[in-house]
Amino acid sequence: MTSPLLSRKAWLLPVYLFAAMSAMLTAIWCAIEPGRLIPLFDNHGASPVELMTLPLFALIVPLVWLCSPFGGSRLRRTILNIDASILAVMAIIRETDLHKMLFAKIWPQIDASFTGTVFKMRFLKAPDIPILPKLFVIAFFVVFFAVVAGTFAYFIVRLVKGIFSLDPVSWTWGAFVVTTVMVLVVDRLPAFLRHNGFDGPTMDKATGSIAALMKVFEEGGEMMMALFALMALLQAHLKLQKEL
Repeated sequence: MTSPLLSRKAWLLPVYLFAAMSAMLTAIWCAIEPGRLIPLFDNHGASPVELMTLPLFALIVPLVWLCSPFGGSRLRRTILNIDASILAVMAIIRETDLHKMLFAKIWPQIDASFTGTVFKMRFLKAPDIPILPKLFVIAFFVVFFAVVAGTFAYFIVRLVKGIFSLDPVSWTWGAFVVTTVMVLVVDRLPAFLRHNGFDGPTMDKATGSIAALMKVFEEGGEMMMALFALMALLQAHLKLQKEL
């Protein structure tokens, strides 16, 4: 019997889920006032939504090792399992801001004196910052983007082919990519709007309605990313078992 995750119309499932979860986030934003809503979604890694997202990303690690979604030789499976585990750990680090806490622990004075996060190009361009803190930030970016870009480059051809052939696994990963782009956009949008003169009470980080909407879709989107990743890995495992 074919699993519902691999049925003929299963490629539509991530589309429906994306629409349903986006509608749910919008409804939550409409129902709760911004001052109460923002702490529920964003509290430096300790909000209810952030705390619920962490175990979802952590679940990726045992899932890929117990139910590997990758075929091929034992060496290939091991390398890809390690890669998926590293990506899950990176997601947890980003969600909890562990990289920022580590920087603040090593260079507390620089962290306290610099306005905003140090993990920005503005920090690297600052002429009064010593070289070692900059090298720390650069190393983080290099490792992060090397793993992410390398994984994306390895699977991109298969992903595109799967999208056009209505492969459910590819469509779920496609939903993951779309959600990731959404999270990146809403993360940077408030700063972009302020930089271009769109400011005021609605953009207040603690009580603004627009700021609350961005936070809801940023943190809610990260939970969606974890759910789509788990779903795609499970689909890939079931598909692999079916083909054996």
